[in-house]
Order: sequence, then structure tokens, then C-alpha cells
Amino acid sequence: MESSIKSDPLVDLKYHGRILSSDIYSASLKRHLTTCIKCYQEFEKTGSAAMLYIAAWEGNDKRIWYEYAGRDFIALFECEQHEIGEVFRKSVKDRRIYKDLDVKAGIQKQVKSHDEISSTWEKLREEGKNAGKIEAVYKIKLDQGNTTWLKDQATIEIYEQDNICLSLGFLTIVSKEMEAEDKLKKHHDLLETIVQERTAELTKLNRQLQQEIEERKLTQKKLGHSYLQLQQSLDEIVHAMSLTLEERDPYTAGHQRRTTDLALAIAREMKLPEHETKGLQMAGLIHDMGKISVPGEILSKPGRLNNAELQLIKRHPQVAYDILNQIDFPWSVDQIVLQHHEKLDGSGYPQGLSGEKILLESRILCVADVVETMETHRPYRPSLGRDAALEEISKNRGILYDPDVVDACLRLFRKTGFQYSTDSTGSATI
Repeated sequence: MESSIKSDPLVDLKYHGRILSSDIYSASLKRHLTTCIKCYQEFEKTGSAAMLYIAAWEGNDKRIWYEYAGRDFIALFECEQHEIGEVFRKSVKDRRIYKDLDVKAGIQKQVKSHDEISSTWEKLREEGKNAGKIEAVYKIKLDQGNTTWLKDQATIEIYEQDNICLSLGFLTIVSKEMEAEDKLKKHHDLLETIVQERTAELTKLNRQLQQEIEERKLTQKKLGHSYLQLQQSLDEIVHAMSLTLEERDPYTAGHQRRTTDLALAIAREMKLPEHETKGLQMAGLIHDMGKISVPGEILSKPGRLNNAELQLIKRHPQVAYDILNQIDFPWSVDQIVLQHHEKLDGSGYPQGLSGEKILLESRILCVADVVETMETHRPYRPSLGRDAALEEISKNRGILYDPDVVDACLRLFRKTGFQYSTDSTGSATI
């Protein structure tokens, strides 16, 4: 069998791999590798921010070498091409893998330190070979002491004849996204602490009220005082949740407040009682809090979501309900949030409710959410405009959306000149 391949000047330029310069590998492998390298070299000329590489390993050997490393990859580590394998290995501080599970379980995040990666490389390698791909995020410490995050996406090709595996991939810098994820965790932990503290305070307060209710002269005064404390505590919790969500997803900062503005205006146009309107306000301000369970790179993804990513995002009403259900609100805030993506014909999610089975507050919030979302910018598309948003709810009046809610919304914009009290960035307007 032919085991050599003619020299290719394009590939030979600064080549520091093993396969093309060795006689032990088949010509078919060399031809394929040469084609891949040439394609990568041509792609680099486009100026893409992706850092391309072709890694290889032999059988069950722990050591990985690089048949090709893009210039930006090498420049990032300030080393020579033949050093990139060793330098990269030493710079990895931890590795995060996001595994797709079923729809209910969502995505599982696995975090491994440098030492754990060293002890579990065989398992990670085998998982990559079985899946035919590798997707991971690495925390890298550079020589200057700076830390950066690199997302690794690669396809694994196995050449049994040569006992060789090739990893054809590219790295992208995702430091902002990962820093946002870490920041979110801190906010989430803070939020959990606030909820626990407030819940403990409210539980204690309720016990005190039960004891003091027998004191008739003080009952009304203490109940009134307790209600104010409860309202203040709930307002603080909702405010903290809202701020956490804005930190999580800067692209939709202000979306919840603007949606709440419109939802409250619709409720008042429909003459809803003040108590129900207050519950709608609470639900509106945190209706997307379930998105804290969605990785930052999915929320800020500029292109169309794949099915797994879409199913993960569709879990956010249920995630929000599971959190809010632990708080003793005087309103059905948890149910309003859970149902705000349900549609009149039963095509919504997560429960597929229809008609009157959907809370009126949720039907109002649904229309307000659709209008605000369509007329503002998103990472995956520009604004569709207010006319398109109003056409959408008009066209699907009585099909997807409650007709009374749609009519009230249209009156607000077309007759009363409704304006949001916050602009598209979430700042108050004057």
C-alpha cells in the first residue's frame, strides 16, 4: 500500500505535524489531511474570528498533537506552532461540558478542574469518539496572567487502518458569555438567600400574628403593619429577581418592565379589579425569570435556535413556576407566569391549555409579551415594528389570543396613543 504523498508547498509551509512527514501512515489519510489543511488555510484568509485547528492522537495514547493550528490560535498563546499542544494543555484551568438530556431534564453542565481533566481524559476521549463530536468550554490562563474562555467545537474522524483519530475543529473566545454565567450564579445565590431570609421572616411574622390576633385592640394595627411589611418584602424579592434577569440577558433588558407597562394598561382598559391588577404587575416583572436556567450563549445566540435549544428555552415558564411556587404570594403569580405562553387554541406551552382554562391575567400578559417582543430588537433579528405586532394579534384574534384582550390592546395604541413608561433599554422615559 502507498504510504507516502507528494510534498505540497501550501501544506509544507511551517508544517510541524507528524502524519504527512511519516512513512507509517496511509496515502489516503495523508491526502485527506492535506485537503483539510488547505481548506483551513483558505478559510483563515477570510478574516474569521474562529481559531482553526486539526488535532490528532494515536489509539489509546494520552498525548495529543496538532497537525494544524491557525495563526490566531498560536498568537493567543504566544508560542511556536510545534509548542501549541503542550502550551495549551498546561494553560487549561477547567473545562465545562454542556450535555443535552431529555426535554424535561434540559441541559446538564459538567465542570472539571485541571486535575480532574488529567484523570478522566480516557472517558472524555471515548465520549467524543462515540458522539463523533466535541463541544466544550475551556478556562485558559495565559502567560501574562490574564484569563480567557474558549469554546471548542470539533468533529471527530476515526481512521482504524492507521489507528489515528483526527479532531477537526475551531475555538472561539466566549469570555463575556462565561463571565455573565458566573455573574448570574452569584446573583442566583444571592436571590436564593434573599428568598430564604424573607420566607423565614414571613413565617415568623405569621406565627406572631396568630398569637397576637387574640389581642383585639392591637389586632388591626398589627395586621395592617404586617401587610405593609409583607408587601415591602414581596416588592423587594420581585425587584431583586428582575435585576438578576436583566444581568442575565442584557439583550432583553427592560423587556419585562415594558411588557408589564402594556399588560397593566390593558388590564385597566378592561376594568380589572385593583387586586388582580397588582398580581398581574408582580407576574409581569418576573415572567421570564425561568430563563436563568438557560446557558448565556443560547440566550445571546444571533442565529436561529436548533430544536434542543428551543426546547430548553420553552422550559422557562415551568422553571419560573417551580421557584415562585415556594413563595406565598397573595396572588396567583406562579400560575400567571406558568401560563403566559399558553394560546387560546391550545397550541401554547408548557401545558397546552386552551380557552377559559388559561387565567385572564396570563392571556393579558401573553398579548403584551408578543407585542413588546415583536417591536423591539433581539439578538437573532431586528425589530419587526409596531404595525407588524398589531397585525399579528389582530390576525390571530380569537385563535391564539383572547379577543377582549386584543381589542383593549388595539384601542390603547390606535385611540389613546399608549406609550411605554420605559424605553427599549429599560430606562425610565420623561
